[in-house]
Amino acid sequence: MNEGPKSRIRLKFARLEPAKELSHLSQIKILRGRAAASGLKFCQAKAGGQLSPRMAFGPAVSVGHESNCEYADLYLEEFAREEAVAEKLQPLDDGLFRLVSARRIPVFFPSIEAAVNAAEYFMEAEFPAGFSQAAVDAFMALKNAAYEKVKASGERKTLDARTPLLAASFDKESSLLKLTLKLEPGKNVKPEAVAELMAGGKPVFRRIVRKELYWFNSSGKLEVF
Repeated sequence: MNEGPKSRIRLKFARLEPAKELSHLSQIKILRGRAAASGLKFCQAKAGGQLSPRMAFGPAVSVGHESNCEYADLYLEEFAREEAVAEKLQPLDDGLFRLVSARRIPVFFPSIEAAVNAAEYFMEAEFPAGFSQAAVDAFMALKNAAYEKVKASGERKTLDARTPLLAASFDKESSLLKLTLKLEPGKNVKPEAVAELMAGGKPVFRRIVRKELYWFNSSGKLEVF
């Protein structure tokens, strides 16, 4: 008789530069395969009509982005120490994904998707001439900034690109723009769109990294996920 999972391990991966063009579904498939190959006694779930490790994943990262904070919860049929799980998974690191950490959490904790409230991005780019911290401050002073989102289907939707922006800073010497954006279903805006509105022109992005995910604590302050 299946008594349910004995352990829930929250895995944190780095999505490396060679993996940046992967879709979210392709990433999930790779990480499920990695768990299956680890030798851990995982709970099973149906995925794509086949049995595979029972896992739950964090918010999708955009195609073209690297990430230091890809999360996946792995459910195991046995009690497992964090160190033992890491020892099984780390040898499977490759040029696409690297295990950052493994920590045991309560089986019935809220899902990653439900708990995450914001994401921080580091954006290296060639910005329009004259772009500076002053332009960042001016954008932060706005009450709203209309942005038209065009879906692959051609559907158009007007969103506010200012309200989700929680923090922003620009280092001119390194051409590095840092943005922290609130994540809210139906209202999410890509950091590229915010950067373009902020700069008053389209930057040429060299590298975009999702650095960290955050949640709001009981005081309304952001804490690292």
